[in-house]
Amino acid sequence: MNKLKKDGRKLRSESTTDHILNTAIRIARKGNIDDMSFNSIAKEAKIGTRTIFRHFKDQETLQENLDIKLGEEFADAFTKINKEDNLENRIENLSTILIKLYSKNQNIIRWSLRNIWRDKNLRKNMFSWNKILRNFVFSILPEILEKKKPEREIIFECMSFIFFLRLNIVQNLSEDQIKEIFILNTRKYLNEN
Repeated sequence: MNKLKKDGRKLRSESTTDHILNTAIRIARKGNIDDMSFNSIAKEAKIGTRTIFRHFKDQETLQENLDIKLGEEFADAFTKINKEDNLENRIENLSTILIKLYSKNQNIIRWSLRNIWRDKNLRKNMFSWNKILRNFVFSILPEILEKKKPEREIIFECMSFIFFLRLNIVQNLSEDQIKEIFILNTRKYLNEN
């Protein structure tokens, strides 16, 4: 059988791209979103700034790729939820995973939100990403789809990143307290007739 060989330069390029993205994620997760510059990423990754520009033409392109990588992380996390479980367990598991992902990636998501109005592609990706997240939530809690549109929107908003951020930053609540609120709100709106 004739196996196709991958071009070594292409493999190194993919490896460098992943290294840059993983470094940007590491910087964002441990620090301030203002530290997300090509210079800081290059320094942390121990590569030249020009190398980053060869892989990402600008900050927006880097952000778009970070969003794709986060989308993959969210999708992978959602596959771990048993969709056949009872409603209470699905609500709890979904709340746990969302809060964990929001908390872990809040600087990256906040960076996206901060830059969303400057870049048309980033804005388009954010709306697309929101739709994907919504579909995941609905796939885990299909009971939401039986509700009227205003109720569906309330349930989804009660599990959104913006709601998480308000509870975490503005109200200074712990992840456990936020999880309890996510669960209570979701349970309340799903159980209403």
